[in-house]
Formats: sequence, structure tokens, C-alpha cells
Amino acid sequence: MVKVRSDLARLPDGSIDLDGWVRELVAAHRQLESEALRAACALVASLEQTEEALLESGLEFAELVASLELDTASVVSGLVYRAVRSGALHRALVRERFGRDVDHLLEEVSRMGATSLLEMSNARLQTSERRDQIENVRRMLVAMIDDARVAVLKLAERIVALRSAKRGSEARRQRIAREAHLVFAPLANRLGIWQLKWELEDLALRYLAPDIYISIARQLDGRREERERQVADIAAELEGRLRGQGIPALVTGRAKHIYSIWRKMQSKHIGIDQVYDVRAVRVLVDDIAQCYATLGVIHTQWRHVPSEFDDYIAAPKENGYRSIHTAVLCPDGLTLEVQIRTHEMHREAELGVCAHWSYKDGQSEDRPYAEKMNWLRQVVERRQANEQINPLAASTEFSDELRQLFRSERIFVYTPKGHVVDLNANSTPLDFAYRVHTAVGHRCRGALVDGEPVRLNTELVTGQRVEILTGAEQAPDRDWLDLHLGYVRTARARQKLHDWFRGRPADVNEAAGRARVATLLARLALPAPGPQTWSAVAARLGFGSIEEVFRALGAADCQVLDVVELIVEESGAASLRAVDDGSGMGEGPVRIELEAPDRHGLLRDIIGVLGDLGIPLLANSGRVDGETGRAVITLEVPRVGARPIACLVDSLCHIEDVLDARCVVPE
Repeated sequence: MVKVRSDLARLPDGSIDLDGWVRELVAAHRQLESEALRAACALVASLEQTEEALLESGLEFAELVASLELDTASVVSGLVYRAVRSGALHRALVRERFGRDVDHLLEEVSRMGATSLLEMSNARLQTSERRDQIENVRRMLVAMIDDARVAVLKLAERIVALRSAKRGSEARRQRIAREAHLVFAPLANRLGIWQLKWELEDLALRYLAPDIYISIARQLDGRREERERQVADIAAELEGRLRGQGIPALVTGRAKHIYSIWRKMQSKHIGIDQVYDVRAVRVLVDDIAQCYATLGVIHTQWRHVPSEFDDYIAAPKENGYRSIHTAVLCPDGLTLEVQIRTHEMHREAELGVCAHWSYKDGQSEDRPYAEKMNWLRQVVERRQANEQINPLAASTEFSDELRQLFRSERIFVYTPKGHVVDLNANSTPLDFAYRVHTAVGHRCRGALVDGEPVRLNTELVTGQRVEILTGAEQAPDRDWLDLHLGYVRTARARQKLHDWFRGRPADVNEAAGRARVATLLARLALPAPGPQTWSAVAARLGFGSIEEVFRALGAADCQVLDVVELIVEESGAASLRAVDDGSGMGEGPVRIELEAPDRHGLLRDIIGVLGDLGIPLLANSGRVDGETGRAVITLEVPRVGARPIACLVDSLCHIEDVLDARCVVPE
């Protein structure tokens, strides 16, 4: 049966005995600081018009977090989380009272709270990638975690939500139960937090298939607590018998939970009377010889079930998993599963390349994801081992470690309807548009990220909600394929754009290519090349004529910066060439004049472009036209060469609101 929390102690006036609650919690978990817990309880209890359920929910959440041996900041976060999420309590006040560490945990858990399965509609992307959607949500949540405590808090929060769902609507129960089954229970499994895993699975089954859940519960002999007591007694007896035979062993027991029983019944097409591991113990010993000696003691003490014996030490599983599995009949007539392994085998199964979550799931994992899951599980176990860690310093240390280890991860963003999309790191809203559908990319006119407008070459990060604004007609921009502008960074988007432009009529592409070159030359204050220069440029690019060059430019098979750079070289133009007379200034700086509506942050954006290109700003001046309200800004930069200057001018033209940017020839 699912776990039910004990009733809260009450004072004579009927209110919750918060001091007594804190005393009991700290007595059971001595790593906790009672002063901070009392302050958090008092804060939530003092909120105006606070329903008692809000406080009870916080206490329940905090108890669960404390049982996982997390620190005081985590337990305080559990206490105030529901009040903060409901808007009854402001995070600024929490930060003031309890510090940056608690505020960080609340922020991260809330951020994960915005990510769920939401709705699995029949949109084309979701229909074609339904299985990927579930895995993407899991991976997205993992990618968002930079503190192992956040993972534990989120899973614990989902259990509290599931426990309370029985008082909500059927639709809510179904939604959060599906999320628990498809997303959060597998994450708990992969993190090795079994206490949370079994409750997530059992509660999900209880809501999603109540008839099955009740049927299995009725067939089990005794309540779950009774089964756990029986297993604990057997484990103690077995450990004593092994010690008597000179075998030092650690024996731990468990009672199989209802979801696991149902899954085994389904996979093996058997009844509950044939599920031999409803009760189970695990024996850990020092070496392989003791594994087989333990097996002998067990088979001598109890009659074993011949069909339920597997020696994965003699014949390891393909992924390297090693252990002995057997099942025996106890004096009460019920079966008991026993797993026997060395401490080293146990560590390998729990944390190594053959981690228990991997072989049980039967799924392969890409290396960065698997490494991150193993890292998180080790951090969780370190915390559960009560290591004396400064929480805030540890959080910073873990975050830095993650950034070093997982810089190459994919990112996970989601659509307005909640479908999670995985993309290469550094992808843009335009990459996202083409990932959703080619037509969405071709019709893209803008993008909103978390409800705010952004430029189409903005880098996305995991956890953002991306909405593409589209027009009625498909009309992609050739600028999107200019490498220096960074609009698309994925092969998929680039290929779709190439296919589009290559499909345009040759005369249209030729005119577009000719216009692109003419526009950039004019902005660079360079004259139109003569026939001889054009011929030389075409030859150097491998084309038979300049018309072919223009058609290639129009089809985005050639970069406009390449063409302009060759024009400068072949024409002998000196105005943009890099020159060094010993002073670093050569013939003097290049002056660029930029015109745009006067707005806040314009100069900051200009300096950002210069910084991205590595071009220093020597001087700048500006004025605002009183009649038009437009700002005219003059920049002076070193004479660094034709290509960098052309790249700079073109990039400046693509800053938001900029009307024009061009080189100015001194009079």
C-alpha cells in the first residue's frame, strides 16, 4: 500500500504543535538546525488567511525531505515551497530570512515545476515523436539540475502532490499520475532514490489503474508495514546465521511494492502466487568465495525454488552486472528472493557503467546523459551518508563541476503546448522553428522566449518556452544562411534553407545575389568592380562567370563575405586593407556611421557586436536628430582588414532597430 503520513500532533486549542514537530524532526535527523526550522514554521503559520492545508503540506514535504537526510536549507525549502508557489509568500522575504541557499533551491525547483508533460496533443511533431517526447522531458529535467538537492526536492514535491491528489479532481489525478509514471519515477529510479521511486510508482498505479491496484493489495498477505517487519526479521536472522559460519555480511531487506509486483505479473504472464520476490533481502559480503558460501548457508537453511536461480557472477549480464539471485521457501510457506554480491559488485551495480537503473530499464543511454545521472546519484548518496558539507559552498562546487563536465550537452526547450524539443547546444529560435516543422521555419517572422520577443539568432538554453511567430507565406531570408550572423547552427535548419533557395528560379537567385553584393559594397564605401575584377573573383571561387557567382549567392551556396574579400584583393582597393606602419594604426582608423531610433541599450548592443568579433572600439561619438528622434553614432575601429570590417558592418545592420550602418570616407 502507499505510504500514509502520521497525523500531526495538536495543541489543546486544536492548532498544530509546531515546536513539538521541530523537536521530533531534529531528534530523528540531527543534521538539522532547529532554529531555522522553527522560524520557517512560524513564517508559514503567520501568513494572513493561510489555509491550514498550506502549512500541513509544507510540514509533510519537509518531513519527506528530512527522511532523505538532506540539509537544513532543503528542509526549510520544503516547508515554505507551497506557500511561495501559491503566491502567499514572496521569495524576497524568504531570501531575507533564510539566505541565498534556500532562495536558490526554491528558484530551481520552481523552474522545474514549469516543466512537465503538460498536454500530449495530436500535433504532428508529437504524433511522430511520442516516445521521444517522454524521454526528452526526463532529459530536460536532468539538464536543468545543477544541484543534486534540486532533483530530490522535485521528486519529493511530486510525491506530496500525488498524496493530496485524492482530494482533487479526476482530471488532475490522471495528469499528475501520468507524469509520475512516465517521467518522475524513472528519474527516481535512475538516481537510485528507491524510497521515492516505489511511492511514485505505487501512487501512479493507484490513480491510473485503481482496479488493478486494489486487486493486488487485497491478494497480499498483510499490510505493507507487516511485510516489511517480516523481511526485517528474516534479514536479522540470516545475518546472525552467516556470522555464526564466520561470514561477515550486511543483510538488508525490503518488501516488494505493488507496482513492481504488477509489472512482474504482466511481463511473465503469471499470477501473484508465482511472484517469488514479493519479499526480498540483499546480502553484501567481502569476496566471491563468501558469495558462494552464503548461497550454501541459505540453501541449507531454506528449500530453494529451482526455477528461480540465476548466477550472474559466473555468467555476467551483457552490461557487466554481477550478482547471485535465488528464491527460497520460508517456514511461513511464503517465498523470499535473495540477492548475493560483493560490496564491489554492489558499487558497480549502483554507480558504475552497469548501474542498476540502466540494466533494469533495458535502455541504452548516450554517454553525457549517463555520466550526469551517475554524478547526480553519487552526490545524492554522499548527502545521504551525512557528509559534513557546507551547503552553499557545496552547491557552488557542484554547479562548477557540472559546467566543466557537461558543456557539450544538448538543450531542451518546449513549445507553447508543452512538447519538449531537443536541440544541439547553442541552437537559436530559428533552429527550433525548423526542428518543429520545415513550414514553420520558412514562415518564421519572429520569436518569443518565455513570452518576451528575441532576435532569431539568440542562443537558447534549457528550460525555455519558445513560440515562433509566423506569416501567411513562406519567405525565408537569405541572411539566415550567413555564417557570421549565426541565425542557424544546426545541419537540419541549414539544409532546409539551402533546399528552399536552390529551388528558386535562376534569374531570381541571380538578381538577389547581385543585390546582396551591391548593398554590402555600398555600405563599405567601395566602388563597383570592373569586368576584369569580376572575372578574377569568379575564377578564384571556381565559377565560369560572375553571373554564376550571383546565382550561387542567391541560392546561398556562397558567402557574401568571401566575394567582397576577393573583390578588395583583386581590385587593389586599399581603404579597408589592414596596414601596420609600426603604430598599429596604419593609415588611420575606419569610421563607421550607424543610424537607428534612439533607444535604451543601443550602445550596449553595438559594443557587444564589437566584442563578439574581437574588434576594439577606438572612439565613438553620437547625436540625436531633434526632428526624427534618430540617433546617429560614429564609431572608429582599427583598420583590421576587409573581411572583419565587412563582417562588422553587416552585423551592425542586424542589430535590433538599426536602419543602416556604413563606412564613412573622410573628406
